[in-house]
Amino acid sequence: MFSFNYTNIFSHRLKAVEKKVLKTQDVKIIRTSRRIKSISLKIRNGILEISCPYNTSEIFIKNLIEKKKVWINKNIERSRKNHQKIDQISKGVVSYKGSVLKLVYKKSNIESIVVEDNKLKIFHSDESRSKKLIIEWLKLQANNFLRERLVFLSKRISIEFNSLTIKSYTARWGSCNIRGDIFLNWKLIMLPESVIDYVLIHELAHINVPNHSKKFWELVKKKDPNYSKNQKWLKDNGSSFILFR
Repeated sequence: MFSFNYTNIFSHRLKAVEKKVLKTQDVKIIRTSRRIKSISLKIRNGILEISCPYNTSEIFIKNLIEKKKVWINKNIERSRKNHQKIDQISKGVVSYKGSVLKLVYKKSNIESIVVEDNKLKIFHSDESRSKKLIIEWLKLQANNFLRERLVFLSKRISIEFNSLTIKSYTARWGSCNIRGDIFLNWKLIMLPESVIDYVLIHELAHINVPNHSKKFWELVKKKDPNYSKNQKWLKDNGSSFILFR
């Protein structure tokens, strides 16, 4: 049996209550006082997260890890490979609406950014400010495009939302509350437009169906016939963008 460094967390307060060092991999065990009967496994940022009832035994968790080790190793490896793609700017490129733009730096007293011929031209007064300028530009494009696109899709699929807030997340692309307030990750602007639409439709659908039931996915499919393709793209490639900063 292979072993792990793992941390137990009481998720009701998200307070670490115990740490034990085993070896090899990192595992976060989230124990909850809520009345859940199942145990879920997720790979987040290259780390295995296990959510389980508070009284789940350590032996049961170790056996579960052993049983699922092929799936765990496969997905941790994929996650870590994707993490290597995060720092695009240092490689001289940046993604924008699914296209990879080559970065071109030009000295100028007036700071600005222009997209031209698959290139992102950064006019800067100080090269050390270039990365900040690029991120500020991406956030501005995200704010404008996502707001415009959400309004368009809301009308197209006949689901009204209350408000939109653009935020920075490292573990989610969007969320929606019961009031119809939608929250979106600005890093969506780096993804292909069809994938952006899928995320927006996904969140709009939650206004009508606030869960991931069969009824919810039927609604998503009705509003986005290619949702499964876009969902797979996001699963395979999303982590290389969501950790961008």
